[in-house]
Amino acid sequence: MDRNIRTIALFTLRVFLYALVMILLNFAFFHDAQTITSTGKFGENSWTEILQEIFLFGLGILMLVSSRYDAVLKPLTYLMSVFFFMAFIREFNNQIPWWFYLEIPLILLFTGLLINYRKKILAAVYKFLDNRALAWLVIGFLVTFVFSRLFGRTAFWEHLLEADYNRWAKNAAEEGIELLGYALMFIGGVELLVESGKRRRENGNR
Repeated sequence: MDRNIRTIALFTLRVFLYALVMILLNFAFFHDAQTITSTGKFGENSWTEILQEIFLFGLGILMLVSSRYDAVLKPLTYLMSVFFFMAFIREFNNQIPWWFYLEIPLILLFTGLLINYRKKILAAVYKFLDNRALAWLVIGFLVTFVFSRLFGRTAFWEHLLEADYNRWAKNAAEEGIELLGYALMFIGGVELLVESGKRRRENGNR
């Protein structure tokens, strides 16, 4: 197959698969809008929350695998992997009261990795800035950890809905946007893995 055609075909396939991810999110939202769990609609036991946890755990795995394909990026992908596993545990804060104690080993691991790779971090970050996965990961991070937090403020929804204020509507918006951000970061993780594998093959063929 011609290399250009192969590149276009693979890109089209990824776009199709990412579209399926967006459709999956929609199914989860629609299901949770109709389902009242033990923690209410869009609560801790909802499909939306479960998908958030799956994406975070998947991101941790994707970063670990990517580190095997790119030695320069390894210090950064290791740190990102630990971060996503920490975020994964944090999602259980309402179900596991002692979740913070599970974070302590990961915090120590993150600190140890940072110290161990202190001389290689800048080179890893510089190379990462040239990776096409960067945009996905940064946008997903901003959507999840900045925009969704601000958009989900109770005061905003009380002003918007006034006497019709309903916490489930607030939860749907906040958790839905948060899940979208996780999905974008997950796509970024896939793109990083694809790019790292591609560069490794190219370097191996030289």
